[in-house]
Amino acid sequence: MSDAEKQAVQCVVDAVVGGDLGRLKSGLARLSELPGYEFSTVTGQLMNTDQREKFSMFVIGYESPFYYRDGHVFGAVYTPSEFMCKKASPSGEGLPFEQVRDAVLKARGEHDEKVLQKALGLKAALEEMEDLLKRHSFADSKLTSLAHVELHKGQALLLAALNPVNAH
Repeated sequence: MSDAEKQAVQCVVDAVVGGDLGRLKSGLARLSELPGYEFSTVTGQLMNTDQREKFSMFVIGYESPFYYRDGHVFGAVYTPSEFMCKKASPSGEGLPFEQVRDAVLKARGEHDEKVLQKALGLKAALEEMEDLLKRHSFADSKLTSLAHVELHKGQALLLAALNPVNAH
């Protein structure tokens, strides 16, 4: 994870700990602009209300930075517990889960719309490329035709993958 991603994730965690919905929204928007999987990971953690209380110290990566209790989302702090275990506890002011859910769904929706618009824009770029290739001085027409077909198949597959009907 890059430093920019770490800072953006920390901004989201700090917003939840401080009970600041505005900072949560801006943090999610900032995180959605960065490369990597952190946006998906953090929004998934914010939406997952299954709260485990104890974790083995041998298991790495399952600790969410968020803690859920009584319809609220807090920051999570992990302290030593029983032998080779750590215990999750809430930290900070927190936010009502309904507000967090709404902020996450809005941020995901905006990001998903941006991705869809980029995928739809590929078609125009592919058509422009096809037009340019027609006038290229030495391009192999059979290979460019094959590439054209494969690129359009790829764009169609991408649009199918982005179809909300396919969502889990």
